[in-house]
Amino acid sequence: MLKELIKKDEIAAMKAKDKARVSVLRLINADIKGFEVNQREDISDEGVIKIVEKNIKQIKETLEYAKQSNNEEKIAEGNFALEVLTPYLPKQLAEEEVEAMLKEIIANGNYTAADMGKIMKEIMPKVSGKFDRSKINPMVKKILG
Repeated sequence: MLKELIKKDEIAAMKAKDKARVSVLRLINADIKGFEVNQREDISDEGVIKIVEKNIKQIKETLEYAKQSNNEEKIAEGNFALEVLTPYLPKQLAEEEVEAMLKEIIANGNYTAADMGKIMKEIMPKVSGKFDRSKINPMVKKILG
């Protein structure tokens, strides 16, 4: 399970005295533990992926602010955290692959621009954790163009 892998990596980082890596992995493990305590159940790999995605999204937002304020230290921290967390996500899909999926969904459903919600509902389960969600809406608009 992904949860055990992250925990094992945290322990390895502790032994290697890699404080920065330990810090990033500790946050993820805390989120996982929080989820399990709140839900009173073991977390699935999909749940772990959602937590990692959420953390990556927050890091990217922080990076944007750090870049605007030219805070080199925060930029370096954010890039390192992304480097640590990205391997825990499934293999990412290329834009071309997602675009092909969207074209197929739109063609099969005879969707128009008014059916944006239906298109999004159909594509999201297929790309969850494998593609940046924020890029999908503009892609749909471009295809329906």
